[in-house]
Amino acid sequence: MDQDPFTPIEVSNSQVSFGVKGERLTFSRAQLPDPFMKWLIDGRRAMYDLLEGKGTAPFFASHLPVVVTRNRQGPLPFNTGNKGVGVLPLAEQIPSYCDLLEEVLEGTRGEPVGDTLKRRLDAVRRPLDAGHISNRALITLEIFERNTFRNLAEFPLATLHYTDQGPVYLSYQIDAVVEILPPGHPEYRFAFLSRQLFEQDPFHITQTRFPYAYLFHPVEIKDKTPKHRH
Repeated sequence: MDQDPFTPIEVSNSQVSFGVKGERLTFSRAQLPDPFMKWLIDGRRAMYDLLEGKGTAPFFASHLPVVVTRNRQGPLPFNTGNKGVGVLPLAEQIPSYCDLLEEVLEGTRGEPVGDTLKRRLDAVRRPLDAGHISNRALITLEIFERNTFRNLAEFPLATLHYTDQGPVYLSYQIDAVVEILPPGHPEYRFAFLSRQLFEQDPFHITQTRFPYAYLFHPVEIKDKTPKHRH
């Protein structure tokens, strides 16, 4: 595999680090907390059930955080954007789930999307139902290679800010070190195949090119859910 043309990220079981402008930044890796993981997974199950019942996809709060990156050029400090951020299977399970998604993608190609929806949904439910979801990584695909891409290529830190609807308004801030992954990485392949399975469905704006994926390694988690002040 060719050397990735971005800031090298070093990842161990306990730490993640990178160098920028002669300085080495090292962070302890963090596990996403159980209440947050339950919200991510329950939200996906509810969305899949809604789609299978031929419902219309509403705003998918547990999939569309605001992603904040640092703008190191110009006077304005940050760039923000809603990104479709997905969960990942456990690392050792990713290849087998990629094979499953590819098998379903090829087996349903050319058929009406409505006729194949249940089979496609069953495929993406599989790692959720098996309990094979990692609590140490999140992922999204890059499309446009604009501000977020430029910022992460220069300084690979990001914040993901999730907020649910009321009455609880669950909210979490996930600070992460970000690897930019080109095609060929297992995590990229999983995210790409997951998107391709539903690329032609009406809840997506169809895209034709996904040059990179962003792999988020959480390093700090802040529960921002509003509480009663005592």
